[in-house]
Amino acid sequence: MAIAGRHLRDYEVGESFTGFFVLRSRELRTRRDGAPYIVMEFGDCSGRLFGNIWDDAERLYHDFETGCIVKMQATIESYRGTNQVSIKRIRNLVPEDDVDNRDFIEATTIDVDKAYAKLCRIVGGFKNTHLQELLNTFLDDPEFEKSFKRAPGGKLWHHNRIGGLIEHTVAVLRLCRMMSRFYPEADTDLMVSGAILHDIGKIEEYRYDTAIDYTEHGRLVGHITIGASWVSEKAAKIKEFPQETLDRLIHLILSHQGELAHGSPVQPSTREAFLLHFADLIDSKMDALSRIRRKIPDDERWTFVKLLGRYIDVGDPKM
Repeated sequence: MAIAGRHLRDYEVGESFTGFFVLRSRELRTRRDGAPYIVMEFGDCSGRLFGNIWDDAERLYHDFETGCIVKMQATIESYRGTNQVSIKRIRNLVPEDDVDNRDFIEATTIDVDKAYAKLCRIVGGFKNTHLQELLNTFLDDPEFEKSFKRAPGGKLWHHNRIGGLIEHTVAVLRLCRMMSRFYPEADTDLMVSGAILHDIGKIEEYRYDTAIDYTEHGRLVGHITIGASWVSEKAAKIKEFPQETLDRLIHLILSHQGELAHGSPVQPSTREAFLLHFADLIDSKMDALSRIRRKIPDDERWTFVKLLGRYIDVGDPKM
């Protein structure tokens, strides 16, 4: 049986366990002899592992849906140097099962209430009253506050946890405010507004009940477009909101990922946009490296990161 307090990544090769996990994906494949089998990916708040079902695959494939919670009896085994689960028994969740969804998605460790209050205080000190009014239409909305505190900051790469969005936002905001001291020619109120609003579309881009995944709206439209649309709609309701200010703010949202190939509809073209892009890049990369560090053995330093296409030193060598 699974031991209380232990998760998928805690089990070692050869160890058997029983527990509840999220079915993150499933794919029906065919063996060389023509027989079908299922490749499944399971996860909890500690990470993800793959496993296969070899027998009665076609029937079982239709018994489970991606995103559902399953109870699984399995053993950890190693295949080509990678851990995976060897499934013995598996079934869907039933009403009598006592599970806590917090076991399946990691949550931020920061105090989200204090973080949100910090955003409100900073906006309260704006000199630009138009931007202040615009930001407050978001921050004073209880539904927005609730969603903003819970939404993840990503699916897999960075801040992929409950509350990750506000954690990432506060970090980007702090970097922007720090850089504004070195580059006073940049409009601080505008840049801070972009820092707070740049990822708000992720509230609708992701669903995060048992696992973080894209909503249909998120896949079709994306968080950048969603966020820019929200800001435009809010600004349209504010009397005499300056069009140039709105254009420059929307530019921050549209360009914050830096490159067209990375999803930005436009590239940074203002001081504030360059600074916001680099702040976003720094925080996302640092969080991703911290996540990778937690996944590899403590005595290892170098690991190949496919998304970056190179080996990265994520160790903590004593200098």
